[in-house]
Amino acid sequence: MMREEPSPVAAFAGFRVRTFRQRSANLVERTLRARVIRFVPWLGVAGVFLPRAEYPVDEPALRAAWEAQGSPAPHPPAAGETVLFGETLAVRALPFAGADDLWEEGGALVCACRREADPARVAARVGAYACAQLQARAEALVADWAPRLAARPARITVRRLGRRTLGQCCRDGEIRLNPSLARWSPDILEETLAHELTHLTHFNHAPAFWRALAALLPDWLPRSLVHHLG
Repeated sequence: MMREEPSPVAAFAGFRVRTFRQRSANLVERTLRARVIRFVPWLGVAGVFLPRAEYPVDEPALRAAWEAQGSPAPHPPAAGETVLFGETLAVRALPFAGADDLWEEGGALVCACRREADPARVAARVGAYACAQLQARAEALVADWAPRLAARPARITVRRLGRRTLGQCCRDGEIRLNPSLARWSPDILEETLAHELTHLTHFNHAPAFWRALAALLPDWLPRSLVHHLG
């Protein structure tokens, strides 16, 4: 759907700029009508997505989009940090605490360990926490959307999928979410989940599928474009 092309502005405000253009669109629901610019701090990348006939963006256009998004600074996670729903958080370990536990506090994830803090053990706990948060958010979204859903999933699971596959709908009604979704901002989870929920009644990508998806989440298309940056 999108083809990457050279960016006239290679870098801006510390972000590497990547430009994509829509190759073709055979349905109204899949047609990009205006450019989309997204800054992803934890990747250190700015994504510029263009309709077929629009000129590439210049630095003033990047600056306007950057300011509209709060003038973020690139912040790829360093050692001792993790990304949870688009935010880079410090990870603090409390060795020799009374019991294993993990919680968010003051912009950080605090991991209490019954034994001396081991980096691999802490990483595993952080990963398990992220997956639990991802599943809880997905189930809450399904509950919120229930009045508008034609069908509800049999279950939602979080499991490893292909590197570029964020979600999957199975014939038995199970929806699978890639743990990597816990790194993206919440609007990407919403778009991915809406896509897979629509597959419960349209198990293909025929025109009826795209119409149903647009009815559930009208702005799914601009949200989905950041998948190209992962």
